[in-house]
Amino acid sequence: MGMKEIKADDMLHTIGERVEEVEILLKGQVRVSNSYGSMILKTGALIGCFETPDEEYVYDYEAVDDVTVYTHEFTSVEDIAKVVQMQGKISPVLASSSVKTALDLYSWYEKLHTETEARYHSVKSDFDSYPALTIQTGQEAKEYPEVQSLAAPPEKEGLEGWRMTYLNSLMENDALVRKGFYAISPDLCIGTVMRMSEFDTTVSSQIMELAEYREKLEEAVGDFEFDFRFLKSRTEQAGAAAGGEEVTKEITGAMDIILGYAGSNAETSRNMHQLVDQFIAAPDKNDTSDEMRKLRKELARDFYKIYTDVYMKTLEDPTPPPEVRMFLMFGFLDERLVGKEDTAKLYNLMLHWRPDPNNHVFTVPEWLRRIYEMKENPSKNEFDADYPEYLREQVQSGNITKAQAAELQNDRKERVKFEIENLLAMGNRVTYGRITTFIPQFNSEEIIRPLDQTLLTKDKLMQAIDKLREIDFSCFYRETFRNYADLEINQFIKNVEVLPNIILMPNMGSRTLMWQEIDGKKRDTPARMLMPIFFTEDLDEAIVKLCGEYRWEMCRRIQGVHWNDVTDPSLTSEYCDYLQFYKKNHELSPDTREKIKTALQKARNNYRGVFIQDYNMYIRNEASGSARMNKVARGIVYRYCPFPKALRDKMHENPQYADIIDKWKVKQSGKAKLVQVAIKKVENLGKEVPAEMTEELDYLLR
Repeated sequence: MGMKEIKADDMLHTIGERVEEVEILLKGQVRVSNSYGSMILKTGALIGCFETPDEEYVYDYEAVDDVTVYTHEFTSVEDIAKVVQMQGKISPVLASSSVKTALDLYSWYEKLHTETEARYHSVKSDFDSYPALTIQTGQEAKEYPEVQSLAAPPEKEGLEGWRMTYLNSLMENDALVRKGFYAISPDLCIGTVMRMSEFDTTVSSQIMELAEYREKLEEAVGDFEFDFRFLKSRTEQAGAAAGGEEVTKEITGAMDIILGYAGSNAETSRNMHQLVDQFIAAPDKNDTSDEMRKLRKELARDFYKIYTDVYMKTLEDPTPPPEVRMFLMFGFLDERLVGKEDTAKLYNLMLHWRPDPNNHVFTVPEWLRRIYEMKENPSKNEFDADYPEYLREQVQSGNITKAQAAELQNDRKERVKFEIENLLAMGNRVTYGRITTFIPQFNSEEIIRPLDQTLLTKDKLMQAIDKLREIDFSCFYRETFRNYADLEINQFIKNVEVLPNIILMPNMGSRTLMWQEIDGKKRDTPARMLMPIFFTEDLDEAIVKLCGEYRWEMCRRIQGVHWNDVTDPSLTSEYCDYLQFYKKNHELSPDTREKIKTALQKARNNYRGVFIQDYNMYIRNEASGSARMNKVARGIVYRYCPFPKALRDKMHENPQYADIIDKWKVKQSGKAKLVQVAIKKVENLGKEVPAEMTEELDYLLR
């Protein structure tokens, strides 16, 4: 027992941890969440009261702001009564808070139940429409027995209407109940808290039942929905042929359709028409005069407002018009800006676009959908602040209250709006490549290569990433920690591969952008990389550059303040030391030092820039046997970006690599030995060796 303070955004408990204590929330707010929702606990709440003692936590508990709690041992439900009894003076507060918690938990359950029922009926409706779609498109109908036999969501049980009327009445008359009921005796407070705890346990079990149902539902319908969405897109244009040939459709008046769909008022519509007309009439669209700069700024300002309105509307519309889908995917607004021929090509590319079933490559609307569905958190803004940090800044600035910030945290539409205003607005401009002449409306000035040749699909992107992984196999692996208390192993390092999310900006551009290396503070979350949906440069080279940036930034993230401290060896610290003191390094010849000086000048003395240049040579030249790097740089890069075994064995014949590889093998053997010892320990206990241990050993010997 005792007082404990937790900083904002830190976790009090995570799913899977052992339940050993119940806590009184003395200050601050705590978010309780799982994959399908969340609620906020406020001062006076009992944290963990609907968990099961000595079992695993089924919810995550995160500090919304700085939190103070008082912890008590939690070995049985009776301990809750003891906690209330021990806190005699504040027992009325605990009783009142327990009613509030019960109501909030039930609201969560009701919302989840409603969403789950809607999801179930939506799937069933799509399944009923599926046979007709296959006939329309000439596709062979596939069997989906798991969808056909899908059971309805579990019914509400043990949550009679009188209970909710009773709880609402208690809350509405809270001040009177505190004075005239709770204050009579601590026993009344204990009884109230225990009754609420029983109710919470019932509701929580039904939340978990619904969550389990949703997981099974999503797993069951994944393949079907992918097939259904594709067939649906094929039927949007009457007469669409099977087999992928182009569909003829003349698009006219696209801007009016898009603005009408957005619900734009007359002034906004008139203003956008005038701005587009001015741009079309401009004799030199690449002019950088003050007039053209002002025009571009106004075009961008109104574009993102319209984009937000349009996207919000599509959340409630499963089949938006083709013009709207082209607008969201490509930034297409007006056929006059693009030309008749390229407008038709954009239309066909939109119709035949297939989402990535593995969820690594996303168009902007696909990515925003994941933000809206709470599957992803909003990205950082240009000031490197994520959504929770941004809300805290707004509170500190006095723009919103703490209560409003707590509500906005889970406001799905506000999360989407934040993503559009930050990641899309900035990422779209930067990936275009020519910032001074950029406008977000897709136009013919952008089209410097054929659309179909430059379109980035998930196949093209994953092939380029796989090509890099064949050389730098450990690029996307992260160290995570496992705890096997039952096997007497407190900390086991497991390397896990986390492939990046690539978000395709709606433009034809030449630049890529490493937006963020992780999501928040969780190191096992995917990086976010931005690329134009139409990319005009060499894709393989661009992916190598992106991965070089990722390597550097991920190392900085892991190392924290020690990222450039060579006493704590890492990729970044060793590279900084090498570049800082290269003039005194006797392993380098005068000619090599001069080359390093030139490289630093080219990178404007930016060490990361020099590393990315070297990483590019390492992947594209060194790995194929063409020596381009100096001895010191080669040694550092290889230590942290080793070749896979087949390439390693081949490169070992090269004298420039033999010693580097031998030293790496010794270090790697030491790591493998530790894993082998752990495996042996488990075998000696007569228990089954966890698959993660053998996987880690395979990785270390790879």
